[in-house]
This record gives sequence, C-alpha cells and structure tokens, in this order.
Amino acid sequence: MMTVLRGAVSACLLAGACLVSSAAFAAQAAAPARSPAAGSSSGSASGSSSNSAPVAITPQLEDRIVMSLLAAIQAKDYQQFVGLGNANFGKLDKAAFDAVSTQLSPRLQAGYTADRLTQYQQQGYEFSLWKISFKDNGDDIIGTLNVARDGKVGGFVLR
Repeated sequence: MMTVLRGAVSACLLAGACLVSSAAFAAQAAAPARSPAAGSSSGSASGSSSNSAPVAITPQLEDRIVMSLLAAIQAKDYQQFVGLGNANFGKLDKAAFDAVSTQLSPRLQAGYTADRLTQYQQQGYEFSLWKISFKDNGDDIIGTLNVARDGKVGGFVLR
C-alpha cells in the first residue's frame, strides 16, 4: 500500500477519512537506503538534510514521536503535526489533516494506548508498526511510522 499512496502522511481509516499528500516519499526515493551494516536500530533511511548529522533512531525516539503525532491530532494542531516532519511531510494538506483529526480527536481524548508492534523494511526503507487502541473499545487502528536519519518524520500512515 505504501507504493500506491506515496504520501508523506496518509491516514486511511475504515470510517472514511483519508489523508494523502502527493509529495509522499518522492525525495526519499532518491536517497540511498541505510544498509543493515549501518546498525540494527529501527528507523528510516529516508531523505534527510545532508547538513545534519544522523540521529540514532531508537524505539524510544519512535515512541516519543508517535505520542507527539497523536497529541497533535488530538489537539487538532496542524502546525505541531507537520512541524515534527521533514519538508515533504510538511506538505500535507491542512484540510485532509483536519478531516482526520476531527474524526480521531474525540477518541484520542477519551484515552488510548499506542503499542509498537515491530519494525520492517520495504523498498529500502525502515518502518515501525504501531497498534493504537482506544478506551472506547471501538476499532483499533494500525500506524506505520518512517523516521528520517535526521530524526524528522518522513511518513506516518494510519489505517
């Protein structure tokens, strides 16, 4: 699905709201993927600023990022949300963000947990997979996070 969406942020929920930024992983496609020899920490080899030193992408960093992204959705704070990402992530359409945050904010406010399930590689990039469960006992959602070498979000997909 990541290849089809090619969105910097895509949140497709069973209830209907979908976010897709056409800027997607375009810049990442040109960036070389981090080789497994470069380390076994989770994270991404997505496009990042060539002027910044690589950041160690750890499960703890990813946890803080996911919680910050969900807090921004809960607060319906577009600037906070895109501010966590790289330039391509920042191209997310505000109306699309608003549609998803309007749908998810009440559920997030009622309480939730976000559990990191695993990491995986796809098309030369590393991703972490998350299960977001809500205290309302409604449907869970699955999140996919891609963090660039500079520690900025390269992609965040909710399904």
